[in-house]
Parts: sequence; C-alpha cells; structure tokens
Amino acid sequence: MPYGFYHVLHLVCLVAIVSGFTLVLKGDNKKKMPKIVTGIASFLLLFSGMGLLAKIGSGFEPWVITKLCIWLVLAIMVPVTAKRFPEKRRTVFVVALVLVFGAIYTVSSK
Repeated sequence: MPYGFYHVLHLVCLVAIVSGFTLVLKGDNKKKMPKIVTGIASFLLLFSGMGLLAKIGSGFEPWVITKLCIWLVLAIMVPVTAKRFPEKRRTVFVVALVLVFGAIYTVSSK
C-alpha cells in the first residue's frame, strides 16, 4: 500500500484515539462503544505506524521505541483508570494529553 494511505490512516486513528480517550474519561463510563472504538483505533494506529516505518525504511530507532512505550501506557492507563479509579479521571485526562503531545513531539523532532 502507498505511503499516503498509511499516513492518512495513522492520522485518522490518532484523532479517533484522542476522541475515544476523551469520551471514556469525560463521558458516561457505562457505554462500551467509546472503549471499542479506542481499542480498534489503537490496533490500526500500530498497524499504520509499522507500515509507515516499512515505507520509510526505518527500524526500531529510539524515537520509535519511545513512541511505542507512550502509546502502550496510554492504551492501558485510560481504560483501567476510567473503570477502577473514576475519581482520578480528570488527572489522567491531563496526563494523557501531555503524553499524546509528547508522542507527537518525539516524532517531529526525530
């Protein structure tokens, strides 16, 4: 598949994940659809990221490992906090936004 496809898919999944995190942390915790969308978008973000790495011919450089660790922490932290520690949702929302911007900065400064 062409580079542009992976790039657009990656950006769409980024928006879907951030939107899903916002719905999970700020919305009604009983709804399952935001959690499902966030999980699917997380997988597609990983898929498109690996496709982009293959297209640019890059390996697992330090910025890639850093970004993978950030997204792994986010993918685990947000749903667990929303379900088990609802009183910490506001703090986790701010931490999640900082981590998202950290992942974006990591890629833009590679």
